[in-house]
Amino acid sequence: MTVGLAILLGLVQGLTEFLPVSSSGHLVLVQTFFGGSNPEADYMLFDVLLHFGTLVSVFIAFWGDIRELFVEFFGWVRDGFQLRNRPYRRFIVMVLITILPMFPVLLVKDKLEELFSNTLFVGCALLVTALVLLLSERAPRLHKDAGSAGWLDAFLVGCAQAVAVVPGISRSGSTICAGLFRGFSRDFAVRFAFIMSLPVVFGANLLEVSDAIAQAEVSSGIPIYLYILGIAVAMVSGLLAIRLIRLVTNKGHFRPFVVYCGLVGIVSIIASIVVRIQAA
Repeated sequence: MTVGLAILLGLVQGLTEFLPVSSSGHLVLVQTFFGGSNPEADYMLFDVLLHFGTLVSVFIAFWGDIRELFVEFFGWVRDGFQLRNRPYRRFIVMVLITILPMFPVLLVKDKLEELFSNTLFVGCALLVTALVLLLSERAPRLHKDAGSAGWLDAFLVGCAQAVAVVPGISRSGSTICAGLFRGFSRDFAVRFAFIMSLPVVFGANLLEVSDAIAQAEVSSGIPIYLYILGIAVAMVSGLLAIRLIRLVTNKGHFRPFVVYCGLVGIVSIIASIVVRIQAA
């Protein structure tokens, strides 16, 4: 891996993790078309660490909410898990509910991993992401927040997050749009989408750490400074992406991302077909 590729992957992860364009899909495409002959063995640990870099971005951007959630969690336990009409306690329960749809995903984990080497599938999935973003413009303009949203709302947004484990389907796009369709205010839809991702993304990456380290031991190896560089780039670009997506969501449409996902999806499909023809 070169310095340029480390920076590129950090930018791709930081920007696409939070912009509604699918970080997993973009990492698959970049590593396949620019990363060499065996990207899975060389970059698995690098990918995991990039995700931790973007997790730090979420903590920084939403620290006020996260701090209140921690405070209310201990108060919630002290009060015998009574909500007492406190919005942040309801927020905690909603986040816990969003985790439930992720458990069935574990049953098809091996099948999902196979998709990460299928750039043709990723291209098609990006077109689905574009369609979801376009349809979100029809979402009702309601004002639900942590104090008024229901448990079913949280569960359905969690289902959108579970579907987004498929490479090419944007997690942020799917969960924000699901929140909008359930009547979340635009600000709360963004805050909830990012904060609810913390336990899932953190847990998923912890499960992958041991495998990633084992893969790194048998690969050619990546210098430590490239890991640090990639993490730093992912964190900084992630903060910029969060700021941008909040602005775009408040304006009420995702047209630029619809066009982008559509174009990247089409180009990926064409490139994948060409590569398969050449390899035949």
